[in-house]
Amino acid sequence: MKSVSRRALAVILFGALAGLALFAASPRGLVGVAQGSGAIQINGQPFGGRASLFSGDSIVTGAAAPLTVISSAVERFRFEPNSSARLAKEDQGTLIRLNRGAVEFQTDGATSARLPGGLTVRPEAHQLTVAGVNRLANGNTEVAVYKGAVEVAAADEKTTVSAGHTALVRPVSSAQNTDQNHKNRKKKAWAIFITTGLSAGAVGAVLANEQSNPVSKVDP
Repeated sequence: MKSVSRRALAVILFGALAGLALFAASPRGLVGVAQGSGAIQINGQPFGGRASLFSGDSIVTGAAAPLTVISSAVERFRFEPNSSARLAKEDQGTLIRLNRGAVEFQTDGATSARLPGGLTVRPEAHQLTVAGVNRLANGNTEVAVYKGAVEVAAADEKTTVSAGHTALVRPVSSAQNTDQNHKNRKKKAWAIFITTGLSAGAVGAVLANEQSNPVSKVDP
């Protein structure tokens, strides 16, 4: 009886190790499981309501169609309606390349965002962070932080935004930034303004129940 049990255990362990080996050898890393409904497209195809997402996948959400992606008990993010993004695995973390719309995320340091023009939003490592990034219609970007802190980096300018504050990142025109354009024409110039108080449009009420469920808004 013990011999049979040992054989069964060996088969289970072998299968698990083989699965891990195949996953490690895969050229595309698993990002997480997506859940949502409505007019959502993954890689240009209609979304069925639940699916695994991998590095390189593109996401487009329609009107009234948010999409939540859960990577682990800690790492999760939510795309708001009318958003467009592409996912990538970088340095054992997830990079959200946000092209349009807004994304909210909870992370322990493994999830970051990058926007066109080189603007990046990076949370502090090993610290629970809840924040939102919103590309506004006028070309500006809004970064609201509810918990923890993030580094907002644009060209040569870096600013830390802590909980309870919002950063408004605005592209600087050529006329306003003639000197820097002469120094490096390949870099896009930005101006970062920090304000006290949070924007309802970027993250809403993510921490409505912070004690028992700090991501109630993010959960599907």
